[in-house]
Amino acid sequence: MWNNHEVNNKYGQSERNRRIVRETEHKRNFIIGCLMVGIPFLIFFILAFTTKKAFAADATININQIGNNNTINIAQYNAAHNASIDLGRISSVDNTAISIDQKDSGVKTASVEILSGINNGINILQQGAGNHTASIQNLNGSGNSINVDQNGSGVHMFSVVGSIGSTNNGNTINAQQNGGAGADKWFQVNLSGATGATVNVQQTNPYQANQGSMNIQCSSNCGTWSYIRN
Repeated sequence: MWNNHEVNNKYGQSERNRRIVRETEHKRNFIIGCLMVGIPFLIFFILAFTTKKAFAADATININQIGNNNTINIAQYNAAHNASIDLGRISSVDNTAISIDQKDSGVKTASVEILSGINNGINILQQGAGNHTASIQNLNGSGNSINVDQNGSGVHMFSVVGSIGSTNNGNTINAQQNGGAGADKWFQVNLSGATGATVNVQQTNPYQANQGSMNIQCSSNCGTWSYIRN
């Protein structure tokens, strides 16, 4: 038989155990509730801050890309911008898609180096007021596609220059420079050791003088190239 003292002790222990369980459960529910409220707010804050930084004025972006099968998209709006991408400095970078969009007012500069790579696609769009400069430097590789579109007021300049002693096979260059009064245009294409290169450059401006320089040296199967001034 249980005496009263033993019964009271057991009842007290059970009551304390139940209280501990309830307190533990309340703490757990409180922590879960805080996480459910806090995590979405934290994600929203991070995304808002990142978006603000991506579209901030006078932005400079530098990317040193390694590896293959990459996609790089850069969008820079408002005021002055500078974007620089480096490919193939350590090892060949292949099958990479690059898009650089620079819009609105201000000086805009886009630079891509292709030290070693094949089947890469580069698209550069520069539009709006302000001087525009696009350059593809040290081009060394095969099957690369380069598209440059510059329009708006201000001076437009682009260049595609192969690295010294390089051999470039089947690369394609398409460029357009458009603009009204005050939009001077200049370009330079310099490829040595090129095989099967395709180059098309068009400048449109009835008010300003246009300038261009194209030097393509090839040993066989030179490809086609054209330069149109309107």
